[in-house]
Amino acid sequence: MRSVLPIVALVTMLFASSAQAGQRQPDPDVLDEQFVKIGGIDQWISIRGANRSNPVIVVFHGGPAEAQTPLESLYSGWEKDFTVVQWDQRGAGKTFGRNGKSTPDMTLDRFVQDGIEVVEYARRRLDKDKVILLGHSWGSYLGVYAIKKRPDLFCAFVGTGQVSSWSEIQAAQYAYILKRARAEANNDAVKELQQIGPPPYPFGSPGFFTEQKWFRRYTPDADAKFLQKQFEIVRSAPNFSQQDVQDWLAGSQFSIPLLVPVLFAIDLPKTQGYDMPVPFFVIQGENDYFASTEAAKRYFKRIHAPRKKMVIIPGAGHFAYATNSEEFEAALVKYARPLAASHDRRRN
Repeated sequence: MRSVLPIVALVTMLFASSAQAGQRQPDPDVLDEQFVKIGGIDQWISIRGANRSNPVIVVFHGGPAEAQTPLESLYSGWEKDFTVVQWDQRGAGKTFGRNGKSTPDMTLDRFVQDGIEVVEYARRRLDKDKVILLGHSWGSYLGVYAIKKRPDLFCAFVGTGQVSSWSEIQAAQYAYILKRARAEANNDAVKELQQIGPPPYPFGSPGFFTEQKWFRRYTPDADAKFLQKQFEIVRSAPNFSQQDVQDWLAGSQFSIPLLVPVLFAIDLPKTQGYDMPVPFFVIQGENDYFASTEAAKRYFKRIHAPRKKMVIIPGAGHFAYATNSEEFEAALVKYARPLAASHDRRRN
């Protein structure tokens, strides 16, 4: 998951330029996009792809509140092999725009059940028994809960920016930035980091803010470059108005404070164990320090699943699906797509 403060910092930075966004022309490649009643409220779902007979990937986005529907161009290369279903979670993107600050039930259980309802909608809409679930960061956390609760809906799970536990993420971040600071002889950073000591840090504490300040300074290059251009992609997205851009930004400001207790309680090994009921894949950037690739490796090593594979993309970070889209899709095609295609052949 993206660290909490980089999201807030990004939102603050981007609001300054959001007024320049304008209405875009409709994208002719969209198969379907509309508000659907999910969990008692209207939530935005889009479906894109070149061939409806292709396997379906449902994306659980990260953040929280980092809706991917305005970033669909990043997935366009996948659409020849998959039908891609994007969902703006409650408190995010167009879903936040429709429901605003009165959005109810910002709880883990509600998010997981929302995700299951989205998958059921996609199955009906596209006439599929099972789908591939792709969870990024926070979405990988929700995704593990979903496959454990309703394994009958999924032919495979794919995690990226895969989380394990918040305590491991914080510890890995601290070790990484302290190593970088020492390598650069950044005495100010080393001194401040040694003064606060290793995590955990309560949210909003001086230690938390100090660690996050230096983590932003040492964000890996691939992720730093992506975060710099992300908003330009959002601003130029088809069917995304100035108001939609403002809602996309405001969703993070609304959601993060409400979901901090959920974020800090993340511990998949403790709550969900290591036994997975569906094929389990992780496609991870080598240099992911937002979610910690080393922690993901340790978690994955203990996973028991009908089939499993971990793919490490060299040079990539937390946003490997975006910065290394072709390599990412190649892994999807090699490992996840055959399972969906095989299931469809049996069904027919």
